[in-house]
Amino acid sequence: MGEPGEVTARPPAVASRLDIVDALRGSALLGILLLHAVEHWDFMRMPPDRPSWLEKLDGQTVSWAFWLLSGKAYAIFALMFGVSFFITLDSWRRKGDDAAATRFIWRMALLALLGYVHGLIYNGDILGPIALLGVPLVLLDRLRSRGLAVVAVLLLLQLPQWAEVLRVLAHPSWEPGIPRHWAMFGQAEEVFATGSLADVLRLNAWQGQIARWWWLWESWRWPQMLGLFACGLLLGRSGALHAPARLRRLAWWALIAGLAGVGLVWLAQVGIGTLGLQGRRGQVVNDLAGMYGNLAQAAVWAAGFALLYPRARRVLGVLVPYGRMSLTCYVTQALIGVPFFYAFGLGMYRHVGPFAALFFALAVVAVQCALAHAWLKRFAYGPLEWGWRAATLRTLQIPMRRVVPRPA
Repeated sequence: MGEPGEVTARPPAVASRLDIVDALRGSALLGILLLHAVEHWDFMRMPPDRPSWLEKLDGQTVSWAFWLLSGKAYAIFALMFGVSFFITLDSWRRKGDDAAATRFIWRMALLALLGYVHGLIYNGDILGPIALLGVPLVLLDRLRSRGLAVVAVLLLLQLPQWAEVLRVLAHPSWEPGIPRHWAMFGQAEEVFATGSLADVLRLNAWQGQIARWWWLWESWRWPQMLGLFACGLLLGRSGALHAPARLRRLAWWALIAGLAGVGLVWLAQVGIGTLGLQGRRGQVVNDLAGMYGNLAQAAVWAAGFALLYPRARRVLGVLVPYGRMSLTCYVTQALIGVPFFYAFGLGMYRHVGPFAALFFALAVVAVQCALAHAWLKRFAYGPLEWGWRAATLRTLQIPMRRVVPRPA
């Protein structure tokens, strides 16, 4: 997998998982939950007749939540997906599986199916996009590390997005079109506010799914997500996750680069503000800067977590089971949150604003973490993780219960 003469450390041939990977994935899942709660699972209708102080607090909550979490939590999730891709394929190949690539494509097809079903309840599902963008990893995995690094950089530069930005800057009279997914999500909001469960399922069976794919395309998340997949694959190949000193050095470099990136993006946004761009024209240019900002902040998040984890293992280790059962926990988040806020359930969007929703989210994550800890004491996999693994390998002969070795 490495270049000729390149030293590529490989992880030891053991079945144990890396706690830091699961903990970092768990932190991303926590961030996703907090943001989804603030935006009421893509249903940003505010409670009426709020006092002015609460209205102001809700506004600040939305601003801070989007600045800290939007685009960053999913970036961490994408990076860890690339790492998991390497670990999974490496494990299969060590066992002599000659059809590892084909099996992975089948695994992504199963994830896409689960994403569709999950999307029937919550049309902001991200499992389907991950499954679709995960398939090219099979081809990217054939590249040597240097070539893969070049591809990753090109993807993270958001080159397709630059075409629209350059057109705005070159043609003062040109007005970008309105994204299609705006109207689709806008029409869905009324259904969420007044419709029954059948109405929500009917909407999300087609229009909700289409809206999600248009969002993926028009928000330009897809190059960054695929680039982060490639970065995760590179991280897995490097062996740094199994070499604490190397991981620490890499984390320091990533932290420095991330902080520098945050500063540069801030300066760029100040400069964009002086151009006098209005409406969609200004939004298009700011969106590109925002994508770079998300990437820089995600680097700070991941690097800071990696540096802090060895010193705060007892605290951050709480997230290990949560991240290990990320598929189960991600899906059940929507199964809890959507009925809580939507009209077909408790309809709490009428009473719970973004600030109060944070406390709801913290209660949900506390329950999920406790259940994940208790579950993994007895079982080797989460329920959906086991089902996904069994369907991938096409066998039910996978022990669900944790096997504790007996002393000799």
